[in-house]
Amino acid sequence: MEKRLEKPSKPLGFSKTVVTRYLALEAPAARRSRSVRGAQPGRPTSRLLRRVNAGEDDLAPVVALRGSSRRAAAPSIAPLVREWLAELKVMGRSEQTITWYRQKMEYYLEREGGPATLDGLTSAEIKRLLASLIDRRLAPNTIHGFFEVVRAFANWALREGFPVDPAVVRMRPPKVPVTELETYNPTQQQAMLAAAAPGWPSLAVQILLGTGMRVGELAALTVEDYESDGDVGFLKVRRGKGAKFRRVPISARLRREVDRYVNRHRGEAETNRLLVRADGQPVRMVTVGYLLKRIKLRVGFKVHAHKFRHTFATEYLRNGGDIERLRRILGHSSYVMVMRYLHLDKGDLGKDFDLRSPF
Repeated sequence: MEKRLEKPSKPLGFSKTVVTRYLALEAPAARRSRSVRGAQPGRPTSRLLRRVNAGEDDLAPVVALRGSSRRAAAPSIAPLVREWLAELKVMGRSEQTITWYRQKMEYYLEREGGPATLDGLTSAEIKRLLASLIDRRLAPNTIHGFFEVVRAFANWALREGFPVDPAVVRMRPPKVPVTELETYNPTQQQAMLAAAAPGWPSLAVQILLGTGMRVGELAALTVEDYESDGDVGFLKVRRGKGAKFRRVPISARLRREVDRYVNRHRGEAETNRLLVRADGQPVRMVTVGYLLKRIKLRVGFKVHAHKFRHTFATEYLRNGGDIERLRRILGHSSYVMVMRYLHLDKGDLGKDFDLRSPF
């Protein structure tokens, strides 16, 4: 009499997908396949389920996946930052901007204890960074700058397909107090012009005050960038902020000063830069910075490069200038940015107020 084989019953609570380290199934032996090179007879070509470590709790359920259960290592942040900065250079960002981004990331990763891998860049980590910067009593604009740089890096990593915490991208920037933009009054303008030495220092102050250029744009001017066509003169900004080209008109008075500098002070130089030092070397951004510090010591009040831009924009509108032309002169793509540079002082706010107020 033949014995009848009984089918073993399925253990209570057993699951083919949720297992423990003791219940992980070994894959059944695969059939011999001639299509797979190097496969040994009678050995499986792959294992569908591997023994899974449940950690400290041996009975903790885990999901058994096909293939290796080892988690892929998170990418390191340092090499990603180098790649991101290289892409910014390809996109046409200025060296000053790239240096600013690099300094912020290096300070965060090295001095603020930033994460070594990308999985540590979470919203909680960004909040820890901001709290630490606040405790250090840094300026609100500085703290806002750190946030913008870190979030810009996270956005780039997300676009490149790296795993990024979505909460980081959704974070709102810290608020920056709105302060009144200061300008130089006529007395201060005359004092700065008188304190600048003849030659390139005097012309640099005149161009900053008469065009609203940024210091980097001023230092990059070449002799060929000066155009004088009859009654109209221009200075060409070949690579402004955002790698944008624009022409900046200059007044007849400023044209006269540029011609006088080129004919009497510039002399022969190997470089084609418009502003040249006495030793024939081109004037750089740091050179202009030292000039403004010397002027500050002579005039006795603070001298900031961007304050020239505020002064130009305010005086331009105060004298009846068109806001659309001003936007193009300053090199902005929207009126929102233009309005950030503009303000009306208390004298303008109170002008004709008694005639307009209902009481």
